[in-house]
Amino acid sequence: MASPSNISENSRRIARNTAFLYIRMLILLFVGLYTSRVVLNALGQDDYGVYGAVGGVVSLFLVVTGAVSGAISRFLAFELGKEKSRMREVFSTTVSIQLALSVVVFLLAEVVGLWLLHTQMDIPEGRMQAAQWVLHCSILLFVVNMLSVPYNAAIIAHEKMDAFAYISIGEALLALGAALATRYTRHDKLIVYAVLMLTVAVIVRAVYNLYAHRHFPECRFRLKSIDRTVIREIGSFTGWTFIGSVASVLNAHGINLLMNIFFGVRVNAARDVTTKLESNVSRFINNITTAINPQINKSYAAGRLDYMHQLVCKASKYSYFLYFFFALPLILEAPALLKLWLNIVPDHSVAFVRIALLTTLFTALGTPFVNAIFATGNVKRYEIIASVTNVLAFPLSYLAFKLGMSPEWAYWLVGAVSLGLLVERIVMACRQTGMRPGMVWKDVLLPSLVVTLTAAIIPMALFLLQPPSVARMLEVVFSGFLCTAVCSFFFGATAGERDVLVSKIKSLI
Repeated sequence: MASPSNISENSRRIARNTAFLYIRMLILLFVGLYTSRVVLNALGQDDYGVYGAVGGVVSLFLVVTGAVSGAISRFLAFELGKEKSRMREVFSTTVSIQLALSVVVFLLAEVVGLWLLHTQMDIPEGRMQAAQWVLHCSILLFVVNMLSVPYNAAIIAHEKMDAFAYISIGEALLALGAALATRYTRHDKLIVYAVLMLTVAVIVRAVYNLYAHRHFPECRFRLKSIDRTVIREIGSFTGWTFIGSVASVLNAHGINLLMNIFFGVRVNAARDVTTKLESNVSRFINNITTAINPQINKSYAAGRLDYMHQLVCKASKYSYFLYFFFALPLILEAPALLKLWLNIVPDHSVAFVRIALLTTLFTALGTPFVNAIFATGNVKRYEIIASVTNVLAFPLSYLAFKLGMSPEWAYWLVGAVSLGLLVERIVMACRQTGMRPGMVWKDVLLPSLVVTLTAAIIPMALFLLQPPSVARMLEVVFSGFLCTAVCSFFFGATAGERDVLVSKIKSLI
């Protein structure tokens, strides 16, 4: 059993890391949203759609790498929680795995990507050469990110979130610089933007690698440290998570390709805008899970299951509250806020954003339970069940498009699948970690339901009882923020959590 002092130190570390991640997130949110506006206005809807569609083709190869990347993060954090760690062997082995995969991905992506680009995709006349540049740059960017996964995972496993935050902020500022340079260039803007984003990726990944190499002794690749036992363990783990990776990639990027084939690049532009906004808001979820996930892995490795259960429930509940805090006003005032953000609002964007934000509420609740399942290392049953559910969105979207349905149907189908996945994740986490379902209902689901119903009353009334205007938008946004914060404090937090928050505020004052 862990001593109270150890748990207290872990809690302080989680709070400190979460604070760093939220400072990072707020800066990334504003910089990222402004960058998207600059890029969309610089490229125009068609070229912006081309960049999103071609980038989506390359992202299909997450099927090959996604499961391995997740396994690397899990294994590094798990090793740190053990008394006898094999960190040096695990790190060198994961680097060798990524090197081998990068060669496979590069060759496959070039062949398959060019075939899709020339035979299946809808590219505007005269833009094929620029699309090819985007494809080549996107493939190289993908490979660069692959090779940096072990270094990034080591930083997160060691819970050095301050460094993670600073480097991410630098990356966002470099991306903004690339967008501004694209805006004022006299050359082909799409090609220039693709090359600059590749350059940014190379610089940032070099910084991540240098930091990990200097601060963590195990982050030095050595051929003699490659361990076949680790390869087998990671292979066994990823053998089943690969199935889940296929389903996730088909939903995210396969549907993007279907939209290009059936509706053209302008719908891709709307989807890319939605993905950018959704990913920026989803950082609120990722901040909590990134800060807590190493502790979930370490507590399971050390046998502290009660503490692990508490972490999972708190992460789920507060991920939901923080996501709902921003999602509620965004859903209600999507038309006005998208116009304010983008200036040029692609068709279908409003509907896409509203449905996507609703769907991600289920993801916010479910992600910590997935992390708990992964901490056990026993992922076979979960991956089979969840993947069968998750993959349904892709063929159903294809069928809907063939029957003449609108592109919005893909988002509704993904939402229905996400709700089913939430139920499966909770059930499987309870079975595999010994967590009580009653605890999940009492500590997560009931508070989330109460906060949702009470916080939405006033913003919904203001939205429905007034015509569209700037005044209404401001009233809905600020009332949404205030009501969610107040209801989360009084109806979502426990008495102990409220006392801790009040004492923290008093100490700051």
